Amino acid sequence: MQPTLSVIIPAYNVEHYLDDCLESVVKQNNGKLEIVLVDDGSKDSTWDICCRYAEKYDYISAFTKPNEGQSSARNLGLEKATGQYVFFMDSDDSLTDGAIEKLFKKIEDEQNEVVIFLYKRLEDATGEISDCGYQLDEAQVENLTGEALLQYLITGRVYDWYPWLLVVRRSYLLARNLFFQKGVTFEDARWTPAVILHAAKVSYLDFPVYIYRSNRVGSTTSTFSEKNFISKIGVLSFIEAFSEENHFSKETKEKLFANVANLYVSTLFDVWFLEKSKRKQYLESLKKYKFILAESARTYHHLLYKLWSIAGITPVSYLLYLRALWVQKKK
Repeated sequence: MQPTLSVIIPAYNVEHYLDDCLESVVKQNNGKLEIVLVDDGSKDSTWDICCRYAEKYDYISAFTKPNEGQSSARNLGLEKATGQYVFFMDSDDSLTDGAIEKLFKKIEDEQNEVVIFLYKRLEDATGEISDCGYQLDEAQVENLTGEALLQYLITGRVYDWYPWLLVVRRSYLLARNLFFQKGVTFEDARWTPAVILHAAKVSYLDFPVYIYRSNRVGSTTSTFSEKNFISKIGVLSFIEAFSEENHFSKETKEKLFANVANLYVSTLFDVWFLEKSKRKQYLESLKKYKFILAESARTYHHLLYKLWSIAGITPVSYLLYLRALWVQKKK
């Protein structure tokens, strides 16, 4: 019998977290799900853990591949999955109790292409758990589609584009060729808006299904690299092209940019981690997106916009860099 849901879990060097992740799903198995594990060339015992679970449970399959990044691992999981719907989990995160039961009821009752839901945030250093910080209106989500739905999600809030905030019909992803772009970080901000935009109908589950482990030491996006920096700029370029390609209004385009304001601010201080010869070039390329700070819903970003207007981009980005160093030292 075809599983209703495939839980796809890419894994890389997560030997300390993978058991907890898997147990949070396994204990909720209702006989209608499968788990697809993809080891992305780990150097620790991650693959051994994958094999152990695959041997113990017949609804778990495990695959390994050379290290090419999370996008590549997710894509392989999508190719191997057999469920009607797919759900991408990160291997250091977990599900809340009762999540699978509620997801299945929503899927089976409404049969829509996409289900979106809420999450909780677990601070890795302290163990503190908090809500995601926003609520959605079920009627609004389920009565809107396309650009109108995107605009609702990003109006007055920072909506998170994490792929684990969606359960998606597998045939819809395959028909639309909605795979993850390989070789980049922050791929979420490229994939999720496209999935929501093209869906004929989206359901909303007003329940925190997922527990996201925040600020994990050693995670791909928690440390600086020039590749990450370029990927962040790539997200801004993608939003620009995505907006043009889909003929979005000026308002929708600006709100999409404003939704990634935190990512934009991080590029401003990341510049100072680059080689000196490259800083001026990248600062110039970032100037065109200054309006993001003005469009953001956060007062902090408005203050940065005003300071920039008075002092210019270089002093503002350097102050952000000093602040980042201070925060890093406090940790």
